[in-house]
Amino acid sequence: MEEINKAINEVLKGVEMDNDAKASLSKILEATLKEKIDLSNLKAKLEILFNYEKNYLELVKEFKEEIKFASSIQEDLRKERAKFFSETLKEVQSTLKDSQVDSEVASNWVKELVNSYTKSLDLSSGLIEEHTLDTIGKLRTESKKEVKKSELK
Repeated sequence: MEEINKAINEVLKGVEMDNDAKASLSKILEATLKEKIDLSNLKAKLEILFNYEKNYLELVKEFKEEIKFASSIQEDLRKERAKFFSETLKEVQSTLKDSQVDSEVASNWVKELVNSYTKSLDLSSGLIEEHTLDTIGKLRTESKKEVKKSELK
């Protein structure tokens, strides 16, 4: 702002008018120029943001199938987990009971089954999460490249 004031005062040096009028004109010019600069900066920032969002949407379109795939796998895993605890486990317990397996043996076996199955599902979930994070990382990297390109324009 100091540079603007200096420039305005330099221009007004050669203008013949009383000091109050010069001060008033200086304030008006300063406010107008400041508003124009602020609007120009805002416009540039909004343009960068718009380009970022536009490129991000294009990247989402490009990776749409990978995103759907990751989402589908996560959904399948949740369904499988729910089915195991709501159906499969009950069937196993019922079969063990009908087979007249000792209750302590059956209980230990069911605990081991649940632990093993839970670990397996957790491992699968971790792999899915890793794939999903990799895809998101690719999106971010590509998006940052596009932002840098738009900033250079």
